[in-house]
Amino acid sequence: MYGDPCRECGYAWSIEPADAIALIAATPERLAAVLDGDDGTTRGAGLDWSTGAYACHVADNLRIWAERLAGSACRSPVVVVPYDADVLARARRYESIGIDAALWSVARATADWSEAVERAANAGSTLLHPERGELQVIDVVRTNAHDAHHHAWDIGRILAAPSRP
Repeated sequence: MYGDPCRECGYAWSIEPADAIALIAATPERLAAVLDGDDGTTRGAGLDWSTGAYACHVADNLRIWAERLAGSACRSPVVVVPYDADVLARARRYESIGIDAALWSVARATADWSEAVERAANAGSTLLHPERGELQVIDVVRTNAHDAHHHAWDIGRILAAPSRP
């Protein structure tokens, strides 16, 4: 879907599992560094969301996948029910969440995700995705690593060329 490497952000899907896990573990610090000096309201690069909304999305995406992975460790396989990120953004009112709270949420979600990956991997879990079929834990890890990497890249693009009113 995105190309290998990703045509936009350059993420290589052949990333080693440990490197993908490390990429996600570094996400709170990476986003904090990228967003240093930004209040989370900056928009641009032809994207619909602000920099803060992207941070909120990264947190929610990791948290949702953590719940799926933790569930799969208890009973496998787990059927993945897709969610609409834009609907979730509106429901949670991403634009009203302060950047410090969004970054706190990314850190908490990352820690929960890491624990859930370990549980699911130890259990030999599988997940069933309606479009992608059976997913092993490593498939989820690589996908989640791409999402975190890609959205950090999105934030960087916004900050490099912010929209002017």
